[in-house]
Amino acid sequence: MGRVAQWCRVARVHPTALDALLAGVLFLVSLLRKALGQLRSAVRAVRDELTTRHGVRRRDEEPTAPSEPAPSLNRLDALVECFAAGQPVRWKLGGQPRPLPSVVDVAAYRIIEESLTNARRHAPGAAVAVRLRYDPDGLTIEVRDEGPPTGTAGAGAGLLGMRKRAESVGGTFSAGPRPEGGFLVRAVLPAPEEEAG
Repeated sequence: MGRVAQWCRVARVHPTALDALLAGVLFLVSLLRKALGQLRSAVRAVRDELTTRHGVRRRDEEPTAPSEPAPSLNRLDALVECFAAGQPVRWKLGGQPRPLPSVVDVAAYRIIEESLTNARRHAPGAAVAVRLRYDPDGLTIEVRDEGPPTGTAGAGAGLLGMRKRAESVGGTFSAGPRPEGGFLVRAVLPAPEEEAG
């Protein structure tokens, strides 16, 4: 006797068992629908967060006007001022500033922003120095804090993100504790003068 025939026989002999089985199946289906609805909501929330943080959007979505100016070294004064409210931050510029390719400009700004965030988190109140040096081949960024010796190089998500940003534009990145105390972040981003703009 095949399985279908067995189920038909069980259904004739025990109609309440079949009712219970169907109720169980319907209950499971309703749970799955609810879980799928929650999953869709979570995916929408993640997509919205990515759109907000990184400007990522689906192809079928219309571009919207940005709610704030794009990250750029032209806004470095405002960035430093924002962080200087909680701890002393000074910055120094070397070389002749010039327009950079937009991907390099954004990467440089974000590396400085994350470095300042890390300094605030791991060395609150310690002095921080930001140094930018333009040369014919690109830009060198150094962010140094005067916090206590840490003894570890650190491998947090912020450092990994800065490394990825630097490498995504063909640059190099290093970060670690300084022998005399504090922490140093250094990125070298290529931006030859002829590619500026």
